[in-house]
Amino acid sequence: MEQRKMYWANVCMVMVICWLASCEKEAVIPEETQQVDLEERDTLQMIKLGKKLENPYSVANMRKAWESLKEKSKVSKDGEIETTHIYVRFKPKTEGELSTLKTDSTLALYDIPLDFEISETGDFYHDPEIPTDQPTYQYASVPINHGLPENIDYEVLEELFVPDEDNDPDDGSKPAFAAKETIYQLVDESLRLTGNLDDEIGDALTAKRKWRPSGIIKVYDHITNSYVGVSGIKVRARRWFTTRRGFTDKNGRYSCNGRFRRKANYSIKWDRYEFSIRAGSYGQAILNGPKKRGDWNVNLGSSLSKVVNDRQQYYALIHQGAMDYYYGSRFGLTSPPRNHILKRQLKIAARQKNDRSSYVKARRIWFGSDISLLEWKSKSDKVYGTIVHELAHAAHREVDRNAYNAVVWDAWSGPCTSSNGCENPGPTGTNRRRLLETWASAVEVTFVLHRYRKYFNRSNYNYDSEINLQLQRILDKPYYTSAGYDMIDDVNQRNTYGSLYPIDRVKGYTIKQLEGALVGAKSWNQWRDNIKNKYNNATEKYLDELFNNWKD
Repeated sequence: MEQRKMYWANVCMVMVICWLASCEKEAVIPEETQQVDLEERDTLQMIKLGKKLENPYSVANMRKAWESLKEKSKVSKDGEIETTHIYVRFKPKTEGELSTLKTDSTLALYDIPLDFEISETGDFYHDPEIPTDQPTYQYASVPINHGLPENIDYEVLEELFVPDEDNDPDDGSKPAFAAKETIYQLVDESLRLTGNLDDEIGDALTAKRKWRPSGIIKVYDHITNSYVGVSGIKVRARRWFTTRRGFTDKNGRYSCNGRFRRKANYSIKWDRYEFSIRAGSYGQAILNGPKKRGDWNVNLGSSLSKVVNDRQQYYALIHQGAMDYYYGSRFGLTSPPRNHILKRQLKIAARQKNDRSSYVKARRIWFGSDISLLEWKSKSDKVYGTIVHELAHAAHREVDRNAYNAVVWDAWSGPCTSSNGCENPGPTGTNRRRLLETWASAVEVTFVLHRYRKYFNRSNYNYDSEINLQLQRILDKPYYTSAGYDMIDDVNQRNTYGSLYPIDRVKGYTIKQLEGALVGAKSWNQWRDNIKNKYNNATEKYLDELFNNWKD
């Protein structure tokens, strides 16, 4: 028995060490599991399902509808009602299995069953019978000839007959299904027989006129003082088991890849293949829109508030930062961790708190989020900049995993497992923390300045957050220094602002060069020396002077 206790004690110790070896900025974060913390319970609401609807697209009900049409002499022969799709409930047990499902971009996956009413909308849905450390069920309508993942458990809920009602192409070519009037009659009759036509009686005259889901998604920005487009949002319009999808362009405009005759349910799922934004520390963040015909135009956030206090505005700004880092040019920098390598999306917990955000990859062990984002009630630029900052930490690990892990161990894991505690890192820990945070701060400033000075043409904009990463006195912050951006810009803070500010006669480096110097850099001074040795710059003779502004 004693040997057994010792065995498990050793296992636990190894797990803790492995966890700490990959942490930064926070060492012990017990609330960073999938549990909703006390403050979030009052603000985050789970979607509540209503009654189960009788399915008008089941093969059985479609056959009944056909027989009804025959009795009314609206069709004259037997119909070939055979299974076209299957309604599937996938049961992923791990993030890896969920990621495997999401690699198939043709599947429109939903957390919510497709044949239930929603009695009360909310921020997310997680099936009550599923443990919170596992992904919730995923529902989809899958074509009958479409292959299904071999290693993921699933259940076929119903066989479907889903005719293509969008069968008269815009280009004037011949419809794929000539008897479109018969299809319309069949679908409408099945809707009527199953009791699903009542709320659409007013649509009767327009049901034959097809429409394409489209619109504009914008978010209020406190720097531009206007609503600006959000790019790369996946907008979905669903009618029962048919989903049309579109992605917003840089102006927030989208147009879906198909049309409908009747109303459709709009929604936004705040994720892309590479990343997923979570509602707090819990489920997938979503925005359920209206059921309607015509465009869905959305302005997220309010011009009356000076800070971000709208959840969907929060998600949109986080989404934009992640989109720019993952899918933009990102100044040639290394991408944050990719899905095809991780076998899972990078998860971002959009917490309704204002505190110290963090990237901790080991949260994955407990189905947690890689990034905990705590910029609630900050301004737009700070929300955008902070997600970029945390993604820069994640990307740092991709640049040189061995060097990064060594730096994190010295900066956080070692001090936090010692008797001194996390807040007393000592000279070595201070040195390594300065490297981690100065680098991520330089990336943050670069992205934010580009967004507002270049993209939004605000040439006089400065990133005046509470931690001014461009302009900062030497003693204000021991880790979040301005040194990274000081090597890029041509402002000597000492000359401009006085003796409390760093002397900075270095200029002309690029952010890509500074990232290249991270390879093999296991300390603040090694990063400096790599910059000297790898690149030619007329001001490199001042690098020692710049770095010496900050002492361990």
